[in-house]
Amino acid sequence: MEARCRTTPWASAALAATILAASMAEAGKIEGRVSRASDGVRLPNVEVRLAETGASVTTDRSGRFEFNDLAAGAYELVFDSGENHRSEPGIRVEAGGTTEIDIRVEWELSMTEAVAVYSASRRLERIVDAPAAVTVISAEQIVEGAASGQVPKLLEFTPGAEVTQSGIYDFNFNTRGFNSSLNRRVATLIDGRDPSVPFLGAQEWAGFSVPLDDLVVAEFVRGPSAALYGANASSGVLDLQTKAPRDYPGGMLRLVGGELETYNGDFRWAGDIGGDWWMKAVAGTRRTGDFSVSRNVSGEYAPLCPAGPPCLPREAVPLARVNDVDIDAFGLRFDRYFHEGEVLTVEGGTADISGPVFQTGIGRVQVLDVVRPWARANWSSKHWNLLAYKNRRDAARQLALASGANLVLDSDNWQIEAQTNWDFADDRVRIVGGGSYGEENHDSYDPLVGRQSALFEPVSADFTALYGQIDWRIRPSLKFVTALRWDDSTLHDTQISPKASLVWNPTPGQTVRLTYNEAFQVGNYSELFLQTDVSPPVNLAGFEAICAAESVDCGFGSTL
Repeated sequence: MEARCRTTPWASAALAATILAASMAEAGKIEGRVSRASDGVRLPNVEVRLAETGASVTTDRSGRFEFNDLAAGAYELVFDSGENHRSEPGIRVEAGGTTEIDIRVEWELSMTEAVAVYSASRRLERIVDAPAAVTVISAEQIVEGAASGQVPKLLEFTPGAEVTQSGIYDFNFNTRGFNSSLNRRVATLIDGRDPSVPFLGAQEWAGFSVPLDDLVVAEFVRGPSAALYGANASSGVLDLQTKAPRDYPGGMLRLVGGELETYNGDFRWAGDIGGDWWMKAVAGTRRTGDFSVSRNVSGEYAPLCPAGPPCLPREAVPLARVNDVDIDAFGLRFDRYFHEGEVLTVEGGTADISGPVFQTGIGRVQVLDVVRPWARANWSSKHWNLLAYKNRRDAARQLALASGANLVLDSDNWQIEAQTNWDFADDRVRIVGGGSYGEENHDSYDPLVGRQSALFEPVSADFTALYGQIDWRIRPSLKFVTALRWDDSTLHDTQISPKASLVWNPTPGQTVRLTYNEAFQVGNYSELFLQTDVSPPVNLAGFEAICAAESVDCGFGSTL
């Protein structure tokens, strides 16, 4: 007897899918971290190689690495960093399981070996290979200054940095000597999200009131950076990256007291919540005085120039809150890790700000009631990164001290961005490319007066960008980098931003760079669309009599 079996295309596909799922289910993985035994510092840029297959990865900034889709069995891992080597044989991988290892070494690594940067090329690389000058503030350094709650203070004395402070939370950060109280030429990002006030193009540092030591690193790229970051990165980029809950689990509670009747509190907790999900919760509160004083009678320095006008102009109204700054903020983050090394991050938070005084183009403005909610989602894999975020700023009460006017300004902006990277020619050539689209909306309608308080009418704008970068490792000690970005917006004409860099490492610890960059600055909404009172109202009713004599109504009001 002969038996025959017929399978349909659908049955064959189902069988193949079943076999593939079964093989994937039996695949195992290795997850690990490399750190220094003496102090626990995580070591980035360590090459980790599977001796059996030759596959290799590099540890990230937190010292982590992983190998996926491994058959069950024993493996040998080889670790290399400069002249340091270590081998770990006999690492068992079970079918469908995860083997976790913690490698502690006593290597003395130089700065060039231990410091990794991301912001110069939008990918992790050794600092000596970066095609731009980058200053790095590590997590250990951040912890030392975290109690202040003031981000710019972390970079105040770094090479090339210029910090101008006009209030307890009013800072302007720039580089290479070009700075003022109104300078806006350094783009600032937190995990890829731009938290600035779009109307002014300025950072509202009071809104960053969660624990500063939740930052894993602060990178400051000095020099024009439009080729990768677009408008308003004329002087550089400040890239702030927060700690992933899986890499930094545990809790922290800090209470700080000091001058100006300052009372600060910070909270952080991160941990495993099951099912490959990790969570982080952060919160911060600030209660402090301020150095700002009212100028409705005279300026602070008037006695120093008695022969002339006051050194500082007299303002129309006093401060609404004197030595009284209240800031509260919190945030939640959830990370989901997948078997293939992909990570999904969903997070959000808000900040409530009352009391600080800021210098603007129309004089000082005291923020009395501002709420800033935000949300971010990020999906990353070996070759792709997808980012989306949204910010809101609801400002119901902002007192313009020069005129006494209330400035209402409700804003929201969102952006989506996709980025990819690929290696070719035995990893000697890497291509990074991406694109983004975003929109911004502003409305300054004040229901108390029934009109716009800072704009002629509500304003909206959109932004589109495409960018790409090629890294070519010509020789082990010589690398060529070129990048190009295209930006288009309703606020400015189309801009093309090129970049080229030649990076030479004559020795492992030295770098010589030859670079060319172009960047562009865009006027902010206050410069393009501002309509607001800049001085106290003047009663012109007396001039109506002149108009009435000519039988004309000039609209100055009734005559007396």
